[in-house]
Amino acid sequence: MNAVEARCCSQTKHTVKIMSVDPTPETDSPENTPVASASIESAATPEAAQESSPPTATPSSEAVAIAIAAADADAATEATGADVSKRVAIGSQRDAAARPLQPKAVKAAVTNPLDLTGGEKPLPVDDGLGDVLSDAGLSEDIDAEIEAALGGLSMDAVVEGATASVVEIEPGTRMKATVTKIHKDDVFVKLDGQSEGIAAFHQFKEEPSEGSTVEIIVRGRNREDGLYELSVPGAAVGGADWDELNEGDMVDVMVTGSNTGGLEVTVGSLSGFVPASQISRFRVNDFEAYHDKKMPCIVVEINPAKRKFVLSHRAVLEREQEEKKKKLLEELEVGQIREGVVTKLMDFGAFIDLGGMEGLAHISKLSWARIKHPSEVVKEGDKVKVKVEKYDTETGKMSLSYRDTLEDPWQSLNDQFAVDDIVKGTVTRVADFGAFVKIAPAIEGLVHISELSYKRVARVSSVLNEGDEIEVKILTIDTDAQKVSLSLKATQAPPKPKAGGGKLEEAEEPARELAVPASSTPLKGGRDRGSGGEGIGLNL
Repeated sequence: MNAVEARCCSQTKHTVKIMSVDPTPETDSPENTPVASASIESAATPEAAQESSPPTATPSSEAVAIAIAAADADAATEATGADVSKRVAIGSQRDAAARPLQPKAVKAAVTNPLDLTGGEKPLPVDDGLGDVLSDAGLSEDIDAEIEAALGGLSMDAVVEGATASVVEIEPGTRMKATVTKIHKDDVFVKLDGQSEGIAAFHQFKEEPSEGSTVEIIVRGRNREDGLYELSVPGAAVGGADWDELNEGDMVDVMVTGSNTGGLEVTVGSLSGFVPASQISRFRVNDFEAYHDKKMPCIVVEINPAKRKFVLSHRAVLEREQEEKKKKLLEELEVGQIREGVVTKLMDFGAFIDLGGMEGLAHISKLSWARIKHPSEVVKEGDKVKVKVEKYDTETGKMSLSYRDTLEDPWQSLNDQFAVDDIVKGTVTRVADFGAFVKIAPAIEGLVHISELSYKRVARVSSVLNEGDEIEVKILTIDTDAQKVSLSLKATQAPPKPKAGGGKLEEAEEPARELAVPASSTPLKGGRDRGSGGEGIGLNL
């Protein structure tokens, strides 16, 4: 029998002897597992006597490891009086006979590898060693602590979040972000993934609050603190150097002077120019009105090499106008009464700005009375209330009515006048078919040519002219059609009938001008004069 001895550890002085081992078990059953007989001998010195015998079999490494572990347990018990075999049995790292112990998650992954072929999943393997929560044996609750820290998130979600956090956001990107913190003049927001950014508080038109969603534009990233520098769309950005400005940025400029072409401005230490066509939405003739004033502008062109810096204030006004127009169209409805400002007067009507859109109030919709020009009712700059009659979102055209916001005099006409009443009025207009007479504010009636006189009238102007004040009799009133019929001859005494009847006398009229002026020379032509054909060989 061959004896093999092994040293348990450097702290003990015991020798383990392998007395016998059966190297050829018939089966893999526990009863046929290779078994080694071991004995422990004390030695006074590190050198221990070895007992030799003719070799019968070579012990396996597993049997040797079991023998070493057993010897180590007996040695520890002999030295301290404590039984440590139990500690070895539950998975001490010194138990070399077992596989290295692993945490629960790792062991599950090793014993149940991922199958990418789409086959059936293998059943869990139970090695009989129980769950080991930590290689270092620090805490049995470490898995529970990890799950609590993850808050129900899967490892896939954690990995995706970590990947998203390292994705670089391109400058100029416009996106929505969530406000996480407001500190003094800075607003901190959360971007895509784990990225965060910072924007100036004064750039926001409406005061943000923590948790609210805001729209921002990424300007760049500060490598020192890892935060993205942000700006609010439509807000002015600070810029004092060529490298800090880009085309499309909004900046606040100071007007320092002007020339025949436009305004001279400064942005920090840079000098720029605003062309005359880019100062306002309308033509500007007085440039001095803008001197020493601050106004927002859009960078139209910037070229550091040529020292060219062109800006536009008109672009800012048009942007604001477009935003107002969009908001107005969301609220606009036919029949609404809205307040506006008269921006321009034309012969055919007045243009009125409702705050984002301009509409036209036709001259016939400015007053209930007949007017010759819109200036009789409104002036440029007047604030007026108008009624929306119709609008077109595609063309941007809108029809307005100013008179519909005023009291309709026709509604109370029946309370003022009645048929057969004789009233005073003023002739406002003369036409071939009759004369219009104003009998009340914004109320006009028609005196037909047949109602001017009992005599036959060939021309209205032979009886009435504009400005004449007369008395007329009301024949009919139609408030729905807004028509009143009047008669002048009904206020006059009828002529006495002639004996034997006869035609009506014609009204006296001034002599008419001849269509062809009178001439004393004889008329050309006739049969007693030559035709002139003799000169060309004709005998006529």
